[in-house]
Amino acid sequence: MSRYDWSVLYVDSKNGDFYGTRQPLRLREHETDLFHVVTDADSKRIDLIAWKYYRDVSLWWVIAEFNNISNPLEIPAGTTLRIPTYERIQMKVLA
Repeated sequence: MSRYDWSVLYVDSKNGDFYGTRQPLRLREHETDLFHVVTDADSKRIDLIAWKYYRDVSLWWVIAEFNNISNPLEIPAGTTLRIPTYERIQMKVLA
């Protein structure tokens, strides 16, 4: 078993650049989740989406994982993202 078997990988699908790994978040959908429709302006800036909902750009990866996004720089405009509330991630991530 590889030490990466339970890791989330971030890889650019166009050129194969490797961005890193981390442990999975393991959050499920919940009735309090919010929804965000990606626009042309924020399609390559998931950090700005994180700022809008969490006031913290470093939490972009929460949105990426929750929506099964392997390359956060390639989110097509028009995609609807499910955003877990700050209170929910606070219990899992920020505790």
